[in-house]
Amino acid sequence: TSNYAATTSRSLGQVKIVGDLTLDNNVILNMTGTIWVTGNITPGNNSQIKLDPSYGSDSGVIVSDGRINIANNSTFAGSGTAGSYIMAITTSDCPTSVSCGGAYAIDVANNAGTVVLNAQNGTLHFNNNAGAKSGTAKTIVLDNNAVVTYETGLQSVDFSSGPSGAW
Repeated sequence: TSNYAATTSRSLGQVKIVGDLTLDNNVILNMTGTIWVTGNITPGNNSQIKLDPSYGSDSGVIVSDGRINIANNSTFAGSGTAGSYIMAITTSDCPTSVSCGGAYAIDVANNAGTVVLNAQNGTLHFNNNAGAKSGTAKTIVLDNNAVVTYETGLQSVDFSSGPSGAW
């Protein structure tokens, strides 16, 4: 699949998107399996990426080889069962590469929701009042009132490759 722009709410999973994943404002993306994006992931204002209820207590993964730009009030949510999360991972080294134009590997605006963020090679930036359940990066930048809330038991979260998958 090439660039994928969701203009209405829909389900998507077990897919590789060669290009960018963009969600318009107020769109809900129901993840039914792992999503790999070779470009950038950009959920619009008030949009939501959530795991399908069939994940149960398992967690899921969305991977980007580009940047992840989480807009205001855009949220990530688990399946609805306690202990279920989405891990958003990027392989980007931004802002190091010239192609980054000074942008961060993961840039989180207000209210990111129940998400685990990982930018091992780049910078994770939390804007004013932004938050997450966990954040790992080469560099982390926190603006005013940003919060990272590590939950007890988060280190033993079970991730699956989809509702029928297991590790």
